[in-house]
Amino acid sequence: MQPVESSPTAGARPASGDVRRAAVLAALSLWAMAVPWTARALGLRLDVPTRLEVIDHVVPGLVVLACCALLLHPRTAKPSDVLRLIAVAVACLAGFWITATHATLLPEAIEGVTPWGPALLHLSAGPPITASTLWMLLLDAGR
Repeated sequence: MQPVESSPTAGARPASGDVRRAAVLAALSLWAMAVPWTARALGLRLDVPTRLEVIDHVVPGLVVLACCALLLHPRTAKPSDVLRLIAVAVACLAGFWITATHATLLPEAIEGVTPWGPALLHLSAGPPITASTLWMLLLDAGR
């Protein structure tokens, strides 16, 4: 029998902290995708077309979810891996997209144009994704 050669990434697994961070990020992305339909179920609907909800919630949520899958891949187990950096940065941009597209809801709620319930619910998805991915980028930079 010939010995099995191992590559540098063979058997490499993300650290348990990295797995937890990716799981939290995945949960936040699922929440981002569920917000419009949760709001509708609770009677906190915004007067926007469904296609806009898909563009502002589902698409960036799927992008973040794909980045989470990439973070859990053995190839990106090392914090110094460029692919890992790109995945976290893209997830951060997706979170920023959700935040930016809903930023106008806060002034609208203050002025009474948009009710507070739907505004806060829609704003609950983007900032946590952006903050957690920025934190992940800082953690990786420190390792």
